Amino acid sequence: MITDQNALCVDVEYVINANGTKTILVVGTDLQLDPAEIDFDKAAVDALCFDLERHRGSIPYVEAIRLVRRRPGSAESTMLSGTLGEHRIRTNL
Repeated sequence: MITDQNALCVDVEYVINANGTKTILVVGTDLQLDPAEIDFDKAAVDALCFDLERHRGSIPYVEAIRLVRRRPGSAESTMLSGTLGEHRIRTNL
């Protein structure tokens, strides 16, 4: 399980080529990932990477992790609606 609070979103990506399929865990963060930038926090990035590597060790089908900077979304709010069993769900994201 990923426990670092800087891991904001997780997705799975498959790379398919002549050698087969590779499963990549893509993790989004708000941390600055470019060491040349003034707001780069090496300790926070290292802690996130350590946590992600520990998590990768617990799921054998993931062959790599890609850490990406999460881009700001649109200013519009997004509504999620649906059902959970007999209960209607409607919430702003």
